[in-house]
Amino acid sequence: MGMTVTRRKDTRTPRVFMHKTADIRGGVSVKVSELGGDFLNEGAVLSAPDNGICHVVKIAVLSAEATDTATDIKVNKGHNFKVGDFIMADEGGKAYAITSITTTEKTHDTINVKTTLGVKIEKGGFIIEAAAESAAETSKLKYTPLSLVGTGKPIVQNSNLDTDAWLIGVTKGNPLPECVMKHLKGIINY
Repeated sequence: MGMTVTRRKDTRTPRVFMHKTADIRGGVSVKVSELGGDFLNEGAVLSAPDNGICHVVKIAVLSAEATDTATDIKVNKGHNFKVGDFIMADEGGKAYAITSITTTEKTHDTINVKTTLGVKIEKGGFIIEAAAESAAETSKLKYTPLSLVGTGKPIVQNSNLDTDAWLIGVTKGNPLPECVMKHLKGIINY
């Protein structure tokens, strides 16, 4: 019988929870087939369970300003977007599909959309997953936020990911857009 050694290099992921008060008892399962990337970060936003499975409310923080005519948007690493997802700058705006994601840079990823979102997004601003394409400025969130992931975990394709989901707690250094925070009544975000 042979022995297999697998090498893996972990990077230190930031801790975002300062206090955890109330969670969904027994944890939740997250649908992995919708996720890009290889890690689900602590503080990621989860939807209410749908047939027992939660969905990630995908958010990315911009690492550089995007003009109102930009189709290439530079975002911090660690997001879970994948090609085909619809993105928006905020609810009630335009939303378009991601056509490609360039991950070759060490400091950021570049998300490409076929048509500009039509708004200037500052460095540190957000792009958020939208429910559908919207050129008429009627975009909305794909999933309604309910809780935050309490423990970051690697993503393994072809299976669901079990994790803890916190309804009430205090976070620090976990930037979230206002259209998401308004649904997270029990989360205090510094």
